[in-house]
Amino acid sequence: MAEKGSRIFPDTVPFKKKHAGKLRDKMNKFLVQLGLEAVGVGSTAHPENLSPEEGEELASDLDNMIDLDDIIRELKPQVNPNDKKDTIEKAARRTLAAQITELGLETSQTGINVFVRLPYGPNAHQVDLECVRKVAKVSKYHQHRIPRGSPYKGVSKQLMLAILAKQKGYVYSAWEGLYVRTPDNKKGELVADEWDDIARILIGASATGENISSVEAIMQSLPADQAQELLARSKEDKNWVERKPTAESVFSKPSDLDWFKNISQKIGL
Repeated sequence: MAEKGSRIFPDTVPFKKKHAGKLRDKMNKFLVQLGLEAVGVGSTAHPENLSPEEGEELASDLDNMIDLDDIIRELKPQVNPNDKKDTIEKAARRTLAAQITELGLETSQTGINVFVRLPYGPNAHQVDLECVRKVAKVSKYHQHRIPRGSPYKGVSKQLMLAILAKQKGYVYSAWEGLYVRTPDNKKGELVADEWDDIARILIGASATGENISSVEAIMQSLPADQAQELLARSKEDKNWVERKPTAESVFSKPSDLDWFKNISQKIGL
C-alpha cells in the first residue's frame, strides 16, 4: 500500500490548502456520475476553517474516503473466480479505479486506496480515495483540528489514542472504532464507533469528539500527570511523527500544560 503523501503521478504538483474545497467539488462531479461521493479527511477536510496563513500552506495530495459498501452497491464489482485470494473488497476498489478511468481520469490502485490524477487549471493534482466501510463515522476519526503552529500531526493523534486505549483496556482502530482488549491483546467486542462515544470512554463522561481532535486537545482533557506520562510514552513509539516546532507552536514540551491551557482558551479547544 502506498503511504499517504506518496507521489503516484510524476507530473502532479502540491496545491494550497485553501483550494481543497474546489478540488474536492471537481472530484465529486466525476464520482456523482457513479452514484458516489468523496468525504474529506486529513488537514484539508475543512478548508473553510483554516486561517489565512494555514490556507496558504501546501498539501501534496487531497485525502478523502469513499464508503466501500456504497461502491459495492453502485458498481456491482465481480470477484475473480480464478483468484482464490480475491475478495469483494478488492474487486470494489479495482472496479472503482476502472470506472474513474473510463470517465477520462488517470488512476492507480494500491491496497485500500484509489489514486486519481485530477487536472485543475494549468496543473494536475493527486487525489487519494481511501475505500473503507462506515465512512460517515470513520471519517470523523481523521478530521483533525490541529492548532496553528503545532508540531504534532494527525498520525500523532491516532497513535496517542491507541496508547491511551491500551492503557484503559481497549483496542483503538482508526478505521473501525474502539474494541474491548482480550487477554491475548486482540480485538474483542466492539464497544464504540461513534466519535463522541469513543471520547467519553477514553476521556470521561462529559467529553466529546473535540476532546480527542488533536494531541493538544487530548493532553488538555487529561489530568496533568496523566497527560505528561501519555505524551512521554507516545514519543517513545517508533511511529511517532513530529514537525519541527515553530515560533507559534503550542504545547511543545510536556511541562507546558498550564501555558497551553491559557492558549487553548484563545484558539477554542
